[in-house]
Amino acid sequence: MSLGLPGHLVQLTLARALARAAHWFALTCLMAAVVSVGILSLTRSPELWITIVVVAAMGALLILFTRHRRITLAVAYLIVGTLGVYVFTTTVLGVPDVFPASNMFLVALPKMALVMVGGAGTTALAGVLWSTAAFILAETAAFLAILGTAVPYRPDLFTLSTYLVLVGVMVLAGIDRRASNAAQPAIHRAVQDGSNRQLRDALDTRAIALLNDTTVAQLVALSLAEPGALSPGLRASLNYTLATLHDTNWLTDIDARTNTAPRPTVTGTATENTPKSPVSDAWLSSAVYTAIERTRDRGLVVEVTGDRDALACLDAGSDRDVGLAIEQCLVNVILHAGVASAEVAIESDLSTISLLITDAGRGFTESESASDRLGLRQSVRRRIEQLGGSVLIWSRPGAGTSVRLTVPAATHTPTNPATSQTARNRPTPRNPPMTRATPPSHNPATPRNPR
Repeated sequence: MSLGLPGHLVQLTLARALARAAHWFALTCLMAAVVSVGILSLTRSPELWITIVVVAAMGALLILFTRHRRITLAVAYLIVGTLGVYVFTTTVLGVPDVFPASNMFLVALPKMALVMVGGAGTTALAGVLWSTAAFILAETAAFLAILGTAVPYRPDLFTLSTYLVLVGVMVLAGIDRRASNAAQPAIHRAVQDGSNRQLRDALDTRAIALLNDTTVAQLVALSLAEPGALSPGLRASLNYTLATLHDTNWLTDIDARTNTAPRPTVTGTATENTPKSPVSDAWLSSAVYTAIERTRDRGLVVEVTGDRDALACLDAGSDRDVGLAIEQCLVNVILHAGVASAEVAIESDLSTISLLITDAGRGFTESESASDRLGLRQSVRRRIEQLGGSVLIWSRPGAGTSVRLTVPAATHTPTNPATSQTARNRPTPRNPPMTRATPPSHNPATPRNPR
């Protein structure tokens, strides 16, 4: 029972448990003494009422000591209990022709209750000392009381047995405390090792995903590039990756760079049918916007539709991971789809935010996707699932690919609902619209394939 507790709580917990059990036993002994003496006073000797008052005083003091475990109350209980044992023994044994000897169970009841004060010790040694002192005082008071009566003295085995059992329990508890204290470091090390393994797994997942976002993606882009000079978009992407990997702490630095990278200026020509409307700060400050602009720099035409201001409901960490996942999906379009355009649709409700990335490219099947391709598996699926979200993929050869990312929204909502409503109907001012590829009609849960 105690091994699951921290070391500093084991001793206190066991001490309180023993004290509670000992005090309940003592109260039971005192109640039995009151009932027995009450019956005896009604039938044989009315003057026994004084013993009821003494035992009741012991019980009241014991209850007070149970509620407030203080040394002063323990000392007071010993003093009152010693006087109570003396008065109780003298009065009860003074009844003629009732008790043939002093070792009767009724006479031992207040003494056993007095011995139980040792259960309040905070350590095994303290408990043994308190019980020993109570046992000596109880036996001394009873012996002096017996000398003043006509009843012969006999050793009291009831009180002695109670004392030995209580001391034995406290000694065993002390041994168990030492054993549990010795086991605590091993338990704490095991818990810490488990936590460290979880942290390492999470770090490995992020490292693999970021490695795929940077080095692997750029090597694939170089292998697919036309011979000759690099295009401006590919050159800018390579420079960004080199700057990222140049930092010593690139795994953490890339997080900061994702959120603090300068935002490209949004430009566009308004037509007669497209009224000008200000682009919201929530959209311009999101990592999704930054990811889309990076892929646009590489030549991909991206149309954004839906509730772009809903991205304000993501916290900083979720916004960063969703942005990286979106970027990987769009990079996959550049590298594998065979088309130069894609669409990102943003939807939201009270609890989730969904982003649908669609292209009208060549599509793929599971047999065409090698098992060592990490794009969708690590950079997208694992990132979103670690946020508590889900990823659905629809794809078929010749029918394009659609990837739906769904993540939980934060508790706050966008500050300007009117702006969110307006954003659902306005096109992105930078690129012309494209024809959206309709997801295939087959079961969306089956083709979850890494690409």
